Amino acid sequence: MAQTQGTIIILDIGRNVSAPEEKNQKSFFVSARDCTSKIIERKILSEGKNVIAIFLLGSKKTLNNMAEQYDGAFKYIEMLTEFQTPTWQMIRNLPEKPSEKKGDWFDALLVAADFYKNGVSFIKFSSKKIILMTNFKKIPHFDRDSAEEAIKGFKEEGYEVDILGPDIYSDEHDKESIQLARQFVESTDGATATFEHTMQYLLFHRKRAIKAMPWNVDLSIGPNIKIPVSAYIRLKVEPVVKKWEKGVKDPMVNTTSTSEALVKIREFINPDNQKVEHTDTIAGYHYGQKIVPFSECDKDMLYKSGEKCLSLYGFTNANNIQWQNLNGDGLQYVFGRKGDKKAQEAIKCLVVCLHELNLVGIVRKVHNNNNAPKMFALLPVIDTKFVCLSMIALNYKEDIKQMSFPSTNLKKYQCTDEQVNAFVDLIKAMDLTKAYDDTFDDAEAFPIAECYSPSAQYVLDCIAFRAMNPDKPLPKPRREIMDLFEIPPMLAKNAKEPINKIKTLFTLNKVESKPKSNKNIGMDMDLLQPLIDMQSGLDQNVKTKDAGVSDIPKIRMPAPQTPITVKTISTADPVGNYKALKNQNKTLLELGPEMTKVIENLIIYNIDGNYTKAVDAMKYLRNEYVQDDPTNYNSWLQKFKSELLESDKNIFLSVIMENKISFILKEENELSTYDTEDSHEESQLYENDTLPQSAELTIASEVQNMFDD
Repeated sequence: MAQTQGTIIILDIGRNVSAPEEKNQKSFFVSARDCTSKIIERKILSEGKNVIAIFLLGSKKTLNNMAEQYDGAFKYIEMLTEFQTPTWQMIRNLPEKPSEKKGDWFDALLVAADFYKNGVSFIKFSSKKIILMTNFKKIPHFDRDSAEEAIKGFKEEGYEVDILGPDIYSDEHDKESIQLARQFVESTDGATATFEHTMQYLLFHRKRAIKAMPWNVDLSIGPNIKIPVSAYIRLKVEPVVKKWEKGVKDPMVNTTSTSEALVKIREFINPDNQKVEHTDTIAGYHYGQKIVPFSECDKDMLYKSGEKCLSLYGFTNANNIQWQNLNGDGLQYVFGRKGDKKAQEAIKCLVVCLHELNLVGIVRKVHNNNNAPKMFALLPVIDTKFVCLSMIALNYKEDIKQMSFPSTNLKKYQCTDEQVNAFVDLIKAMDLTKAYDDTFDDAEAFPIAECYSPSAQYVLDCIAFRAMNPDKPLPKPRREIMDLFEIPPMLAKNAKEPINKIKTLFTLNKVESKPKSNKNIGMDMDLLQPLIDMQSGLDQNVKTKDAGVSDIPKIRMPAPQTPITVKTISTADPVGNYKALKNQNKTLLELGPEMTKVIENLIIYNIDGNYTKAVDAMKYLRNEYVQDDPTNYNSWLQKFKSELLESDKNIFLSVIMENKISFILKEENELSTYDTEDSHEESQLYENDTLPQSAELTIASEVQNMFDD
């Protein structure tokens, strides 16, 4: 079996740890149990090669191998779990209350060492750790010779003894007992810490330590120079959980079923929905709406990048490599091959030359044979401990979006020296490398490669909470995670005065964008008809006057008004027309499609940016469907939002959100298929697609006018 990290936790649950030492504080037993839970949780989420065994000290039972060999000795020590991969059930099995017995911690260490030696034979341990949690109030029975022999045996077998809980370097406990505990820790290169410091260390989840695997290749410079190098991953963007396992929920017990699982079957179906054998298929690729077949003989026409390589194409000034030119999912360090002194000296010489000449190397990398090639930049890194090259990917031309901005190199945009100095003071006051005072270990805030990801921490917290509380709602992010979003208090205090000075030196005027008037406004015929009638009346008067008719004033009698019969829903008054047609005994099945068509016209052909009429119509139509079958409304709204997202009218989506016009949910109508939990699917429609790659973007005219003002 592969080498594994072994850990034995000795948890004291006796009477000596049951009472709290001070009022309104946790007892030693509660603190030790919480610390044990956190240690197991950390090992579960790190997904490392760990096995854990738990022994209870001061238990009512005596269950260990040493007690079976020696009658009357090693009492009140119970093996709760044997060596196994840490699970959530191990946390649930921890005792809830302390016992009335007292155990000997020296005997517990001997039991743990014997279990390592004789209890398991199929595991090869890379490390053997014993974590002891006791307050040492129970004085152990031992003699000096046996204690020295035990310490010597622990050191020879490679055991590491860690003591968590009390401060063993204080004088509060029994001197002889504490002195023996110190000898175990110091002689085995162990560690000791209080529960407070241990819990602070366990506040954030960390990735398991993985031994870096080098990528060995020859750095080719021209046709004749090849330097053996090794590349190591320094930083890499990875998902929080690499692989999710799907399970079938058992409705009886409301947990994941142990007898059922998801099985995926791959079948090939032709356009006639008939099953086809894999041998009768041919590979193909989508090209637009067409499928282009790709046979085995066509593979010879594919582009082949060649063998694995790292070829230097040339050098360029470091100022030519800006942050927007960098790409990729991480950073690598390149060293000379281990054991090859000539290669190490060559890389060191190359690094120094690049640094002195302010140059950067451009290389072509093929990770494995016939993999897609990528371009990388080689930058010099000179540290106090090592000298190497950092390698980071570069963008290709089609991956870069060019954006044109108006020129600001004008006289009216020039800043005074006082304004420039004000921003210099602000930058100095908010220097993250000097964010904390002497009370902290490190003055830098949010250091690179050491700052925790709040989203990753919250995801892992939710996984741990759901495992222990399957029926409870997920909690909000804890305070330690939210603190990562806060500005360090010292920076906020130092930046207050420079910010106030900048506010007095710069006068900001709010720029309101004026909508441009469009002369070619499409008008509704219902609104245009009165204008046509008026114009025809004027034309008739002109004709009468030209015919020589006298200018005697005439009295026009009002024409008898006949009631207007509404036949269709128009854009002039959609809600009023709908009510009128409803009074004519027309059903929602007839009026619904007509109303949705009018709403779409009000939005698509809108020019002035006023969507009040469309919003009122949508609200009224939604209320009508709430009282009926909402299926047609939800289907239409889903399709309409997708069309808006693809068109240039996607601004109306924000108008829908502001007016809280959403799908009809089950709580409003039982016939609906939308739950409150499914409402997050709706939010996906509001995400804007990026513009096509390599497209040149132009700033809107409103922004241009802002710069002119």
